[in-house]
Amino acid sequence: MIKNYFKVAFRNFIRYKGFSLINIIGLAIGIACSILIFLFVTYELSYDKFHEKDDRIYRVAVRALIGDTKINQTFSSAITFLKLLDEFPEIETGAKFIDLDEIPVIRGDQTIYDNDMFLVDSTFFNIFSVPLIYGTNETVLNQPNSIVITEQTALKLFGKSDVVGEVLTVDFSDWFGVMDFKITGVSEKIPGNSHFHYNYLVSLISFPSMINNTGWTSNNFITYLLLKKGASREGLEAKLPDFTRKYMGGDSFDEWVSKGNYWEYFLQPLTDIHLNSDLNGEFEPNGNKTYVYIFTVLGFIVLLIACINFMNLSTARSSLRAREVGLRKVVGSRRFKLVQQFLSESVFYSFIALILALILVESLLPMYRNFVGRPIEIHYFDNFIVIPLLIALGLIVGLISGSYPAFFLSGFKTITVLKGQSGSSRGGIWLRNVLVIIQFAISIFLIIGTFIIFRQMSYFQNKDLGFEKEQILVIKNPGVLGSNTEAFKNLVSEHSSVSSISGSNTLPGRGFSNWGFGAEGVEKSFTLNICVCDYDFLNTLKINLRTGRFFSKDFPSDSAAAVLNHKAVKLLGWEDPVGKKVNNWSSDRGDFTVIGVIDDYHYESLHQEIRPMALFLSGGYYKSPQRYISVRSNTEDISETLKYAETIWNKFVPNKPFEYSFLSQDYENLYMNEKQTRKLFTIFSILAVFIACLGLYGLASFVADQRTREIGIRKVMGAPVSRIVSRLNFNFTIWVLLANLFAWPAAWFFMKQWLQNFAYRINLPVWSFVAASVIALVIAYAVISIQSIRAALKNPADSLRYE
Repeated sequence: MIKNYFKVAFRNFIRYKGFSLINIIGLAIGIACSILIFLFVTYELSYDKFHEKDDRIYRVAVRALIGDTKINQTFSSAITFLKLLDEFPEIETGAKFIDLDEIPVIRGDQTIYDNDMFLVDSTFFNIFSVPLIYGTNETVLNQPNSIVITEQTALKLFGKSDVVGEVLTVDFSDWFGVMDFKITGVSEKIPGNSHFHYNYLVSLISFPSMINNTGWTSNNFITYLLLKKGASREGLEAKLPDFTRKYMGGDSFDEWVSKGNYWEYFLQPLTDIHLNSDLNGEFEPNGNKTYVYIFTVLGFIVLLIACINFMNLSTARSSLRAREVGLRKVVGSRRFKLVQQFLSESVFYSFIALILALILVESLLPMYRNFVGRPIEIHYFDNFIVIPLLIALGLIVGLISGSYPAFFLSGFKTITVLKGQSGSSRGGIWLRNVLVIIQFAISIFLIIGTFIIFRQMSYFQNKDLGFEKEQILVIKNPGVLGSNTEAFKNLVSEHSSVSSISGSNTLPGRGFSNWGFGAEGVEKSFTLNICVCDYDFLNTLKINLRTGRFFSKDFPSDSAAAVLNHKAVKLLGWEDPVGKKVNNWSSDRGDFTVIGVIDDYHYESLHQEIRPMALFLSGGYYKSPQRYISVRSNTEDISETLKYAETIWNKFVPNKPFEYSFLSQDYENLYMNEKQTRKLFTIFSILAVFIACLGLYGLASFVADQRTREIGIRKVMGAPVSRIVSRLNFNFTIWVLLANLFAWPAAWFFMKQWLQNFAYRINLPVWSFVAASVIALVIAYAVISIQSIRAALKNPADSLRYE
């Protein structure tokens, strides 16, 4: 029997090629889009689950309030780590990380600047499941001056993977100087779906001054704990408040807390970090759980539209199958058998569409991988669940999309259809109208979402940041210039295309360290983000000086001075901050004097509010090295400045690579997730609307067929084509208006939730809702009018003869 059903399905496919192809293409595009979306979602949900002990690994993080400053960070101290291991038997082991960026690694005449270097404890490979190709987990990092590199790094540096025993030189600059490290192990590359990646793992035991630091506020490490089997995260977290009080001062800590401050340690499950963490000190930009929800919903929406499209196209051609249904009923076919037949046909179409969709997906995957920045692929045979899932997808899509047409067609009355009438019922018409309203509502929702995402991104690009990011060349790793740094800056500044040049330890869009402070006349302690820069920093970034002055060579005392941003001054409640004293209570550096106040500028992304900041003079109060040299060009074409700076660089350090970026691009990269979301949302929204248009086209065909006789009579009575077309299109206007009742509230709710991700955001623009409705109406009219005009232009005699 089933074999016969598919025979009939194949014959109908051949008989109605045009209709069948439109139906299958619409379904194939919908399935392909959904598969691509769900591949992205599945990948995002898979982060860090490849570790064998992923359910027992936790990261130690900090929530704190110091004065009016909130702290949410990944950093904790070395002594915190040691005391956690001593105090709690439920902890099996742990490992500390220090993340180092742009560190020169030297092998002979070859120097590589690497962003993926960690200083780690020897327990790293006992916690994380990263296979070693050479070396053993217990010994590779248990000696000073040992280093583990990835196989790709070994091939890059040595041209082979077995490099155990080779020596690499690492230049830590002002931190630890130049050190040699013996390669003791070679590991596989850590998978892409990890929240951290490395090329080099340096033994942390090589730096005793760091790991033996007993300062509880020397928060330099990112700490991971491996709990014993059966140990409870909640149980351990419940003990942490008493642990904190015990080791951070006891009664004095209680007094500090009584003033409104707090300091709390908490544990983050390893597999939650990528989508649920946005703390200061993240190794890499994490994903966003909201976007995963958005794309999951979008995937189902596209699939739903494809199914509705199939339903509408199938019912639109019901008149072609009406006599077939009548004859089958005459010869004894029951409705149940007819339903089986039509469902079999839809499943047949669904599997053809699935095969086409997989071909489309495979052809698009290379481009899609580059687009989303993820190594996404389908493991058909490596993962036993993939094939059953695809078969289930084909069945479910076929059954859902074929259910309404099957019951609709099988419900035709025998006498009615044999007389040549369509056999459609009032209930069938009502359900079709509901399906169209759903399509319109989804289309309007997607168009509104696209408008708002574009508007928010435009707001990012045009908002006054408090500094000018354009035309700034950023030269990395000036530390290799050594004592020639100032000479290099002076020579570059002499070029006619250079308006100013400055060195600093950080720049907008990059990480900032923070320290705890106290101030005269202020009872509460507080924290400030720190930027160490030279005399020309404000001039180069074009940051406005609000009051007082900036650092000057005319004032030697500026080595113990600082400039605050306006947010810091407001935090302290000072009306006249110039001349006030502030002391660093987390070190022995003593007091510094405030000499000026700058306007607030967005040194972090617009996801965060501007936080209090202090600027110190390079080489003065803070000894942090200059990690970046910023060169402002006064010409539109910055290439001339770039070429000249590289020439001067090669005069000083010809054997060191000249690495650079542009500040505008670096800052824009902070919104990579949003840009990616905008592109994906736009593309899949357009495809969803396109699929919906196919369904509308089918419905218009159905309506035109149903009203053939009416159109003929109206033409005989003298009605012009324009009136007939407008009358046929009238119902669609009502459906668009009804669709707005569902689309507008849904879009308002979901897009408002999305905007909560940003500290600085637009108000929901009313025009986007109106414009989306107008666009949906125009699209509907354009698609439907094709069929309406065709029906209205028919010869009335043919129409009446047909009827």
